[in-house]
Amino acid sequence: MSYVQIDQALKRYADSTVLKQVSLQIEKGELVTLLGPSGCGKSTLLRSIAGLEKLDGGTISVNGNDISHLPPQRRNVGMVFQSYALFPNMTVFDNIAFGLKMRKWPRKEITDKVKQVIELIHMSDKASSYPHQLSGGQQQRVALARALVTEPDILLLDEPLSALDAKIRKNLQIELRNIQRELKMTMIFVTHDQEEAMTISDRIFIMNGGNIVHQGKPEDIYASPKTEFVARFIGSYNVLTDIELHSLTGKSFESGSYAIRPEVMELHPHDAPPEQQQPGIWLEGIVKSMTVRGNVCRYLIQSQDVTLWVDELNVPQRGALDEGLFIKVRIPESECNLLE
Repeated sequence: MSYVQIDQALKRYADSTVLKQVSLQIEKGELVTLLGPSGCGKSTLLRSIAGLEKLDGGTISVNGNDISHLPPQRRNVGMVFQSYALFPNMTVFDNIAFGLKMRKWPRKEITDKVKQVIELIHMSDKASSYPHQLSGGQQQRVALARALVTEPDILLLDEPLSALDAKIRKNLQIELRNIQRELKMTMIFVTHDQEEAMTISDRIFIMNGGNIVHQGKPEDIYASPKTEFVARFIGSYNVLTDIELHSLTGKSFESGSYAIRPEVMELHPHDAPPEQQQPGIWLEGIVKSMTVRGNVCRYLIQSQDVTLWVDELNVPQRGALDEGLFIKVRIPESECNLLE
């Protein structure tokens, strides 16, 4: 049996069903992410595991024990929120120690344990500081340490990094992942940020409309999305119907929609000789716009009535293609992913 097992979780609010008999399994020591748009049910599922929401049906088990009907304080589940919720009149040390004091740990054991966790988050020099003396990133580290120090069976994180600026957020993603691996702790992370989910997760559960619509390792989900929703949500996939592909190429395709990654498409000069062309699907188009996304240039290409996103590495020596330029686009046939 899996370490965390959720079976047919059902949650309703008035006339709305937020969780539609959701089932999933998580192994001990995994970091999994619940990923999806706002209102998909991911935070409700997390709060249900914590006991902050009561399910209308289904069960939640941890290490073989059904915790569905236990109050939050008896579930041994830690939780970190987007808001740091630190006590402003307490030092970093006392904020972290608070949960252990409530459990009436001996003073020396509290001191030893808190010091250990403060070192883990690299804030030993801030033990005597107050929250108002810390940056946002430092405050979130303290909130994480406060949840870790009680040694929960599972640590739940509800969009904990979304209020931070981009650079600090990326650094904390790496730190969180390193801490999780060092402690071998089971963590469930909620986010609507696809890149964040890809960065930190062992596995990702994509949610939409109260259901889990796809699950798997980050690299597998990105390379092989199952549905049009997943393809459009997980990346900037081009989604074309078989009719559109037939119109563009004159070739016949199996009925359905196809997802094509923008980075596998190639741009070639419009006058490239046929003998120099590699096998694949070739289209003619015109450059409508270009945006720089750091190390990538993203082109919007118009081909007949279809618009396509094409990504190329941003190589300054090569130069960007001008708007209005006629070009050819090559798509490897193996990269046309038929969706369910």
